[in-house]
Amino acid sequence: MSWEMTFWQIPLNVQPTILHMGVGRHGTQPIERYQLEGLWSLHLYPYEAEMVIDSVIFPIRSGYAGITPPGARVEYRYRHPVRHHYVHFRYPATTEELHSIPAMQSLGDLFVTINGRLEQAIGYFPTQPRRADARLWDLLWELAATPAVHGASPSQRHPAIDRVCSLIELNLAEPMRVPNLAREAGLSHNHLIRLFRATFGTTVTGFIQQRRVQRSKHLLLYSTLPIKVIAAEVGMADLHFFNKTIRRTLGASPREIRERQFKGT
Repeated sequence: MSWEMTFWQIPLNVQPTILHMGVGRHGTQPIERYQLEGLWSLHLYPYEAEMVIDSVIFPIRSGYAGITPPGARVEYRYRHPVRHHYVHFRYPATTEELHSIPAMQSLGDLFVTINGRLEQAIGYFPTQPRRADARLWDLLWELAATPAVHGASPSQRHPAIDRVCSLIELNLAEPMRVPNLAREAGLSHNHLIRLFRATFGTTVTGFIQQRRVQRSKHLLLYSTLPIKVIAAEVGMADLHFFNKTIRRTLGASPREIRERQFKGT
């Protein structure tokens, strides 16, 4: 297997716990070997070297990010003394959905930003460890979603999907047309529809309605906003249409849903 095709499966839906992080100093010896039992590691490299895992050679270049899984036998080959930011972290035993993350990838222009954010997390770690955990979690999501120079994981969904989902979430109160969303994502109308069906099993319009209903339910249960205001807040200002949609989807009228919450049922 080539290094370009090496991806690890990581439970991104669960927040990791950092065991240690800081600035690593290496290269006083040309070859270093280590193995972390039960711990993942993340390194951000501002230099050139090589990493070997299971006979696969991973080139390290300035601006690369490397992830190693628990128990991996890792060999580093250095040319001179170096420094890099690192973090060792773990996950609880979990059956959460796994996501693909490249073992090694070039961050390009993002390297400076991501390296700076990891440096901030290192500063948080001694006194605000949970804040550091949250920063790492966000960075891991970003690394899993960043298209690497050598290609993205076959199991990774099309990046345009996340772009469109973000647009939908930020504009639920506004009218939305699928051709406009497709144009914003740089796709054709039909291609976007095919991607949504493959990813979510529904149309773009159906997905928008699902998100509007879910937000409506949240506001009905946990706010005191008038129902008419909630309808407008989720882009269904026609109160008759709003009531009909909520009843058909949730099995009760907006008023009934709110009354059940107050009654504790």
